[in-house]
Amino acid sequence: MNTSASSGSSPQASTQRVTAVDHTTGRIRIPRASKSLFPEDRCDIEIALRGHSMVVRWNPRYGPPERSGTLGIGKEILNGLVRIDDVLQVTINDAGIWELG
Repeated sequence: MNTSASSGSSPQASTQRVTAVDHTTGRIRIPRASKSLFPEDRCDIEIALRGHSMVVRWNPRYGPPERSGTLGIGKEILNGLVRIDDVLQVTINDAGIWELG
């Protein structure tokens, strides 16, 4: 796993506010300030979204222009676990899995 933060150190960050467009596209946006917790390159990563483990697609979107990174969750899963206007806390657990809740 290639992250800027070491596992076990419990770094913490947050997502962007989930919008109606995010719900429609099935994504969670990660702001620039939180991207350092994630891999530098596009890849599949294992996350736990509100306690549900899954593998999702990470896209850092460095640009140009640089944009918020995205986690491709899928519409049905996202709509079942996350509400519009939610802001999720992001941590990395001791196993190196990103936890969003």
